[in-house]
Amino acid sequence: MGLFVAQGSLIAGVAPHRSGRFGTSAGRGLGAGSPVTSLRARAIRRRGGVASGATAVLRDGQMVTIHYVMKFADGEVGDDTFKRDAPATLPIGQGQLFAALEDGIKAMSEGETRTFEILCKDAYGPRDESKVQKLPASPDELEALKERVHPGKMVQLPNGATAICLAIEADGIVLDNNHPLADKDLTFEVTLVGVADGPELFGVPVVAFDVNKVAQK
Repeated sequence: MGLFVAQGSLIAGVAPHRSGRFGTSAGRGLGAGSPVTSLRARAIRRRGGVASGATAVLRDGQMVTIHYVMKFADGEVGDDTFKRDAPATLPIGQGQLFAALEDGIKAMSEGETRTFEILCKDAYGPRDESKVQKLPASPDELEALKERVHPGKMVQLPNGATAICLAIEADGIVLDNNHPLADKDLTFEVTLVGVADGPELFGVPVVAFDVNKVAQK
């Protein structure tokens, strides 16, 4: 069947789903894995004003280093890069940030902190019960799985996607393919730590092709 247990916690860098659009790797909750192209967030609070750092004038291809705290609607902290001492460094304009977060960061100054509220429909979407499916497995496969997998554990599928094990039944394993942060409103408090130029080729910035930006036009 090819399943194996995914490493990392359910919330790792915001969304260990691999996330990633912020999701995604070194910052999986901000955008974690699948690009969000129609995000609209509201900057609800600004703290600290313009710091001593230079005002960020960002363009596609540049790299930003940020700290962030992600919270759920009830105030529970889902991820905090300060506590992990692991700021995220991500490229601008390559689909690795929620669009509204990226737009907000572009307007920030180094050292500044802003807070953004993102509804679930603009983040990882509502839960879709049709994504809860049973993957058939032979008795031998199930016995092998039971040694490594239990309900609540994240597993990786043969196609590289991840899912949560809900149950192991007599004829297969029940998997939830929804993103772990589906159906959740999120709040991000983002601090812009630094800005750097991205890679260049003969003096021209190298910018990855983002099909989502093309689709928006």
